[in-house]
Amino acid sequence: MFIQFSVGNYLSFKDTATFSMVGYAPIKEHESETASINVFYDSTEKLKLLKSSVFYGANGSGKSNMVSAIGFFRNFILTSSNEKQADDIINVIQFLLSSETDDKPSFFEMIFYINNIRYRFGFEADQEKIHAEWLFSLNQAISVKESKLYTREFQKISINRQSFKEGKGLESKTRPNALFLSTVAQLNGEIATKILKWFKTDFNIVSGLQNHTTSYTVAKFQKDIEFKKTVIEFFKSIQIGFDDIEIVEENNILGKSLSIVPDELSEEVDNVILALRSLQAKARKSENVDSDTKQISINTFHKKYNNIEEFVEYAIIDFGLESKGTRKLFSLLGPIIDTIRNGKILIVDELDSQLHTLLTMELIKFFHSKANKKAQLIFASHDTNLLRKDIFRRDQIWFTEKNKIGATELYSLVEYKINQATVRNDASFEKDYLLGKYGAIPFLGDINKFKNDFLDEQEEQ
Repeated sequence: MFIQFSVGNYLSFKDTATFSMVGYAPIKEHESETASINVFYDSTEKLKLLKSSVFYGANGSGKSNMVSAIGFFRNFILTSSNEKQADDIINVIQFLLSSETDDKPSFFEMIFYINNIRYRFGFEADQEKIHAEWLFSLNQAISVKESKLYTREFQKISINRQSFKEGKGLESKTRPNALFLSTVAQLNGEIATKILKWFKTDFNIVSGLQNHTTSYTVAKFQKDIEFKKTVIEFFKSIQIGFDDIEIVEENNILGKSLSIVPDELSEEVDNVILALRSLQAKARKSENVDSDTKQISINTFHKKYNNIEEFVEYAIIDFGLESKGTRKLFSLLGPIIDTIRNGKILIVDELDSQLHTLLTMELIKFFHSKANKKAQLIFASHDTNLLRKDIFRRDQIWFTEKNKIGATELYSLVEYKINQATVRNDASFEKDYLLGKYGAIPFLGDINKFKNDFLDEQEEQ
């Protein structure tokens, strides 16, 4: 499970910013039902972990940069040892608006649970090398103090030979631009492999409508009958317009296309088809794709009616003709259902984009359900309709705002103070946010002047 993440000197984050999924202790369960059902209770460490959190802020304030930071952290762990060569750069972008950060590395650290053991892993890196790296663990069943597994300063690696003996002798095999953790996992270290597997299988990040997200949902739809049933029932429940979905695999789309061309036109299109086949073959060759790679088509089944509005048959509609919101929802359902079923973590940039507010609310409520035992949702949003106390606790709501030098500041609503007083649980979150009481909104002070000047110019033309 996800506990905490910190990032500094990366993209718009100059100073270290910390985002936590730990429930704020002073919030009492008796305050509302939301306070009690939106958390997991960890009996081992006697703390509450949030089922979801949301980031709000103006455009360009750093919401997406937090998602990007977590995404970079995850991907670098998974790939640093097996993809990079000694002269490859590390894809970190330091904070560029201060001379103070020019020669400093970027900082990343995450605290998380795997099988009731808490790990704290982090590193500092610039584009050339790893400056520092560390891994600590805590098993509350046997200790109250975390144990060092290893620490690193550049190429000097100090290993706890009792608790991390799998790393012994691998220090020299770690490149300056690769993580020691990734190197040990590549060589089958037990703890390191467990951590990398967790990031690979239990940690999903979605940014916009990504092709891999749709592909993931399609694959689950084809292989998992229960998943297919769940997706179709969900779409039926929201009355989106169709009763069924089918996914068809075809080996030779171009051949099929040629077969349906009328005879009188076949000669004219023959050269076009041949040219397309040639381009397709070149693309497959360049991408090392097998020549019989299957093409996927998605169809939806809509009821068709006669002139007296009686159902007569189903019209089969290409999925590309469905709305962008419907297509996005289909793509998201794969990772959402998988996350909830298997107690994983899902991070989504702009979850609400192209989705109706009420639908977004229902997706969030999946995670807040009492049936959810381990799954966590973290997302960025502009939809202020979601800022409601019957949806979120105050510690689930986070804001990003840039200061005068363009650096992102991150803070939680539960810790925010107005006139030295914390925000009350019965406050109108949405209203107060739009009034600017919490900050993190666009500055529109000169917009009226711009509009008036623009309109005056139009009148003069």
